[in-house]
Amino acid sequence: MLAYHDHELWVEGQPLRALAAGMPTPFYLYSLPALDQRAQRLRAAFPDAWVAFAYKANRHPVLLRRLAEHGFGADVVSLGELHAARAAGVPPEKIILNGNAKTRDELRAAIRMQVGLIQLDAREEVPRVAQVASEEERSVAVGLRINPGLDVDTHPHLQVGAAGSHFGIPPDQVLEAARAVADAAFLELRGLHLHVGSQLTDEAAFEVLAREAATWYRRLRAAGHAIEVVNVGGGWGIDYAGEGREIAPEALARIFARAFAGESVRLALEPGRWLVGPIGVLVVRVVQVKRAWGRVFVAVDGGMNALLRPALYAARHRILPARLGEPVTRVDVVGPNCESADVLARDVPLPPVAEGDLLVVLDAGAYGQTMANTYNARPLPPALVVG
Repeated sequence: MLAYHDHELWVEGQPLRALAAGMPTPFYLYSLPALDQRAQRLRAAFPDAWVAFAYKANRHPVLLRRLAEHGFGADVVSLGELHAARAAGVPPEKIILNGNAKTRDELRAAIRMQVGLIQLDAREEVPRVAQVASEEERSVAVGLRINPGLDVDTHPHLQVGAAGSHFGIPPDQVLEAARAVADAAFLELRGLHLHVGSQLTDEAAFEVLAREAATWYRRLRAAGHAIEVVNVGGGWGIDYAGEGREIAPEALARIFARAFAGESVRLALEPGRWLVGPIGVLVVRVVQVKRAWGRVFVAVDGGMNALLRPALYAARHRILPARLGEPVTRVDVVGPNCESADVLARDVPLPPVAEGDLLVVLDAGAYGQTMANTYNARPLPPALVVG
């Protein structure tokens, strides 16, 4: 996707400076060829799985349409994402509605649309979904999102399957929730769902997830529930640090195949970050270079308003210059907003830069544009798709 030619950064065979000439900074830049490569690799590893792309990661319509062309479904959590999936050409039966606070309007829309699966996040949600289904007089396939109470190695804000999390049904309530679904006139229990965290780069976490999912599948089947789909979520980590630590879908396919050996079950996956994170960058422009307190601060025109992850999660993104040079020094790249947390990255190795120069924030294709905001009354960043 990115390469230097004669010291200039190129993107998919085009000079970055030429691409940026017609765009206001900051802006997102996405590569369709890079997306195709990752989508094809994932599908090769999981040829029979229900792959539902997590729309929370990126909602750019061009990318969504391309993923739909690859046969991927949609993991959605709101009415807006539901409509985005249909606009992208995703068939209703490939859509999974998730979320811990689904409104009646969202439920009604999903039921009328006849989405493939509605995941129940709490036992208390069963009667509400059942009531809407009854009002619509339509049978609804549902799954139970189980919170197994597992701690995994990731940022605390991303530990969505840990004890105490507000996501999912705790283990001691699962069978009760399953019975409630079985007793509801218009609900059919067809799936279960476990998602333990995001940005996981250790295969051991997925080994534990696979064992837990298989255990609950067999337990619910033994209790008489016709579980057909096991949704093992997403959480696949990418190589933000450039250290070669990225989850391989081929390894995950082997892990889940071992866990469900001999079982007639369909896997559902909800990848987001792994598919789109590496295919996008954030392009920012240097406003000024400040030397103070023995440090060098490179202030750019896009910070936590354009890319919230560093401020929210202390996430580290690598940053590249549009033009190579010497000498390379360590600098702090900071945003323009009135917050001390508005730091894109510290101790970044950069050549000398000046006002007007372009910098590129890597691996910004996931949870970048979707989490952008208008803090300090700054405009939302636009996006450009190449390839």
